[in-house]
Amino acid sequence: MYKLPGFPSPKAATHEIADFAEVLSWDRGLASKREIVADLGRGDENANNIGCDDDDDENSEFLDEVMNEIERRASACGSGYPFRLDLEGTVLRHDADRDDHRAVVYRYLLLSTRLDMVDNRVHAGVDGAALLEEVAAHALKNYLGGGRTHARVFGTAAPGGFQDKVDALCRELREGTGFRSPDDAHTHAKDDKLDAVAWVPFSDSFPGQLIVFAQCKTGTNWRDTVTQLQPDAFIKKWMKDPVLVDPIRAFCISEAADRSRWKEMCTEAGILLDRCRLVDFCDNLAPDLLDRVSRWTTVAKETVTH
Repeated sequence: MYKLPGFPSPKAATHEIADFAEVLSWDRGLASKREIVADLGRGDENANNIGCDDDDDENSEFLDEVMNEIERRASACGSGYPFRLDLEGTVLRHDADRDDHRAVVYRYLLLSTRLDMVDNRVHAGVDGAALLEEVAAHALKNYLGGGRTHARVFGTAAPGGFQDKVDALCRELREGTGFRSPDDAHTHAKDDKLDAVAWVPFSDSFPGQLIVFAQCKTGTNWRDTVTQLQPDAFIKKWMKDPVLVDPIRAFCISEAADRSRWKEMCTEAGILLDRCRLVDFCDNLAPDLLDRVSRWTTVAKETVTH
């Protein structure tokens, strides 16, 4: 997988090259198809014919697919896309003046996909992986209608121990009663793959409501983890009493998912909120959260060089 500050292979997937084009445009202000092809050649260390006309023609045809992916992102982000295609789709420009919530979040999600989020996740004193849990909780709340919808971070971004977090969640849901451990042994769980929860309560405060359990992943190594979070198993293991209506699963990722495998991924992951869907529903972030997202992105961007 393509990781910054490196270059993708010319044989990389369409969505990876689209990310590369965005980073290049962000770094330089704009990036033409010709420049993208030239920089892709720098990433193909094993190529025998870099610069040959046949290679350029092949890459140029592939760039048409990439530009189509970029057009799709512009639509899917619901006016939050901080790039635009000019000159009949041959030049991608970065709109540096865009500093609204959606544009700020898009840049953050782009970097938190392509940086190494194991060794390069903390910038400006902010954990970029933990930020995704907060952004996802906010987006889920908006997706479920905002207003009366509640949402909370449950994962490592939330303070407190696991037992305390389960107890607090049960109190807020008014279901599950409280924490219990299935075994006598000490519990080592930190979040048991549950990173964010959103729900729509009724005024009667009775159990039986729409609840979403979500897992969050930055980076690109998430495909083998989409079935890890199982709400029914979580409830049976860690809550004293059942939740009357099984929560819906959601999977939130910083990557703009490969559209060629979209149905397969949704079948396995539940409601998939990829980069574009998160941006589509990230309006009205709390000022403190928006500030931390912006600061992390600004400092993390300084590590990106080409």
